[in-house]
Amino acid sequence: MSMFQFFRTREWLIARRIILVGIVFFLGYRTWGKSLLNQFHSTSSANNVIITKSEFRPEIPGTKPAWIIGLRNNSKFTYDTFKLEATYLDQKGAILQKDTMTLKQKLVPGQEEVIGSTDIKERPGAINGTLKILDASVVK
Repeated sequence: MSMFQFFRTREWLIARRIILVGIVFFLGYRTWGKSLLNQFHSTSSANNVIITKSEFRPEIPGTKPAWIIGLRNNSKFTYDTFKLEATYLDQKGAILQKDTMTLKQKLVPGQEEVIGSTDIKERPGAINGTLKILDASVVK
């Protein structure tokens, strides 16, 4: 059987179709694959957005205490609302209160932002505080 007769067989017809389907899948994945697969990935805001700075300022005279918060977005998504858990500590490091706060700040991928936010309540006896990200909502 010569090489030219092979191109007339049923096996070559099937192999050619498999190769063409493979090329279509390869080119489709290379062009649209990441955007299609991102829809199936869940966003974990606890891993994607990190707190770079959290500073509790109870000593501001005449006003309520304030937070200076630094956030960095390490994901491929844009976030606009952040839910944080604030833990207030006394001078010895004992926990006085825990509270949740919501920040509205647009944070695009790779961006780092420092935000100042006043606390809604007086925190008597609180000297220090810590923050933890509970949730962040993705801009759609």
